[in-house]
Amino acid sequence: MLKEIEIQNFRCFEQIKISGFERVNLIGGKNNAGKTALLEALLLYNDPDGSSIFALKTLRRESSEWIESIEPIESIEPIELIQPRYKRGWENFFYSLNKDAVIVIQGKDESNVIHKIDIWSDESGNVNNIFSDQNLERLRESFLKYKDDLLVLNIKSNRDNQETINSVVIATPSRQLWFGKRPNVNEPPFIPSCMRSLGTDLMELFDLARLDDKDSEVLKAFQILDPTIESVESFSIGEPTLYLRRKGEKRLPLSLFGDAINRVAEIILKLVNSEHKILLIDEIENGIHYTNHRNFWRILLRLAVELDTQIFATTHSLEMLQAFTDVGLESNQECSSAYFELAKKPKTDQIIGIRRDLGTLNYALEHQKGVRGE
Repeated sequence: MLKEIEIQNFRCFEQIKISGFERVNLIGGKNNAGKTALLEALLLYNDPDGSSIFALKTLRRESSEWIESIEPIESIEPIELIQPRYKRGWENFFYSLNKDAVIVIQGKDESNVIHKIDIWSDESGNVNNIFSDQNLERLRESFLKYKDDLLVLNIKSNRDNQETINSVVIATPSRQLWFGKRPNVNEPPFIPSCMRSLGTDLMELFDLARLDDKDSEVLKAFQILDPTIESVESFSIGEPTLYLRRKGEKRLPLSLFGDAINRVAEIILKLVNSEHKILLIDEIENGIHYTNHRNFWRILLRLAVELDTQIFATTHSLEMLQAFTDVGLESNQECSSAYFELAKKPKTDQIIGIRRDLGTLNYALEHQKGVRGE
């Protein structure tokens, strides 16, 4: 379980160190305080691979012509770009758009093992090391003709002073490829604030949950929002999707239910199927009525312990923050949790992370003190 993280030259973070993470962590702060960027850094830390770079661009809806041309290394046929904007493809990942800097994301777990990720851009055109594998000779020749128009993003992972698998992303005016694993249905363990997963993806996750006898957790989560829901089923007739049935009513596809049901479906399904042992949720309160916040936290904290998964979530909601505090302080609560407030130093504008244990947070809330970057 991650206990601390240090980030340099990534997104809005010139340098920040946050310590004291628990099993479930809630993150607050004003707009543009770095809440989403912190989740993105955690995703890259957890999965330092080219597929994570492209996943984050998709989640941010950046440069659609770049995103549409993404292919992993297994696909080696040329892919045409709409516009030659490839050299700007990942500059937004760097602090102040400075691609000459090195992004460093370093974490320490509960056993004090250090895991360090370095990410840097290279426009030298030297691809010999990348294509050293004999099976990639055809790719080498293809890329060498773009020597002067080649952009390489290197990702190096070092765990406990031992270098592990590296990943590389290459862009030219006509092709982008990453060298690394192909993502599966469980990737990334990131739930954005305003983008729904496809119904087919949720159905596949539900079927995986059924195989592991975890589908009852999905129903329990739905019943927090609507106690009349009595069953969840998956059907592949037409477009594969999930169907819910209320008492005394016919089945209806999940898409016809409100945003809250759809969002809870994604959160719970990704949680019970997580192979990463981490779940990242942006603006967790979206769509969920405040009267359901406490019961929702109860199921999340329970599953985090049972599934040995660490949760990081952001919020703007004072009601969600109060519910998180109340549930975390319940006498029978077994899950450890903490709150982190992101704020900017007035003189330097540098972002800092302030940890509050639940007792301190509860005192601040009771006395109406600022806890969201005020």
